[in-house]
Amino acid sequence: MDSRERVVRAIEMTGPDRLPIFHSALHGFTARYPREWRTLRDRYADDFAATGFKEPEEFGAAIGVEQDDGWGAIWVRTSDEHKGLIVKHPLSDWSALDTYQFPDPLVIDNWSAVPETLAQDKHQKYVMVDGDTLFQRMFYLRGMENLLLDFGEGRQELYYLRDRIVAFMLRKIEKWLEYDIDGVRFRDDWGTQLALLISPRQWREFFKLAYEKLFAAVHAGGKHVWFHSDGVISSIIPDLVELGANVLNPQFNCIGIPQLAALAAGKVCLLGDVDRQYVLPFGSPAEVAASVGEAVETFASHRGGYVARGELAGDVPLANAEAMYAAFASYRYEDGRLCRG
Repeated sequence: MDSRERVVRAIEMTGPDRLPIFHSALHGFTARYPREWRTLRDRYADDFAATGFKEPEEFGAAIGVEQDDGWGAIWVRTSDEHKGLIVKHPLSDWSALDTYQFPDPLVIDNWSAVPETLAQDKHQKYVMVDGDTLFQRMFYLRGMENLLLDFGEGRQELYYLRDRIVAFMLRKIEKWLEYDIDGVRFRDDWGTQLALLISPRQWREFFKLAYEKLFAAVHAGGKHVWFHSDGVISSIIPDLVELGANVLNPQFNCIGIPQLAALAAGKVCLLGDVDRQYVLPFGSPAEVAASVGEAVETFASHRGGYVARGELAGDVPLANAEAMYAAFASYRYEDGRLCRG
């Protein structure tokens, strides 16, 4: 089977031939190991297609150089390893909302290379595209401290801001559905190391309906919904499943494999997340392989249900990256049953 079918079968739990692989490496790793990273990518082929889509970078053009993200938030990065920091929030004062010009995704994003890039692959690989971010966009515009205080005070401006961002995201989804794609990924980091940034009740009252609209738009186009969120998001995983997320990408080690399994295994496909805080940067290759094995055998044993991924940052030793990919490649499916060796 080709890559596209492999990913679809993993998501829909209908029996792929092996684990699909999704490459994820930050600039710190690729700059440290440029030749070795190319070798790994060639040896363990990515099952996901490039799209040619470009949007304003949050990382910034160069270290110390201010960059506008298309929404008026100004970012500056201080290293090649990390995303930039916002030094100007355009809605830090609510009085600016009256004159603020919300952007159009067809204007600030660059779609020009998408048709040709997708055509080159002939849809042999799975096409997963960016659906943007809601909660994060709110605090990019308003500032995190301001935004959390707004929720505590019940500010009515929040509803208008939410709905305008959702309208942007819906327009972006509408544009993506003009192309031959397979899935749309949303990204909102909701969790701290301990819990959600707001109460689960408040999340359900304020954000759940917004995500329902976004997910419904993707499903109406016959595509899969992907959802990423770092931190401890245990309390809202059942809500995300209920809303129809087809693939979840939580931070496995923050939640814990047993609890995550109880909430998600066999109910929704998981995009992998090998522990980025200890195992990948500081563990041994054997520990990396064991961590991969625990996750794979927990989530991928449902005639699919798992897409192999681990994020490589600049602090990850090459040996650990190699151990992770070798562990992914050691699994296959025979008649829908997960096997190793």
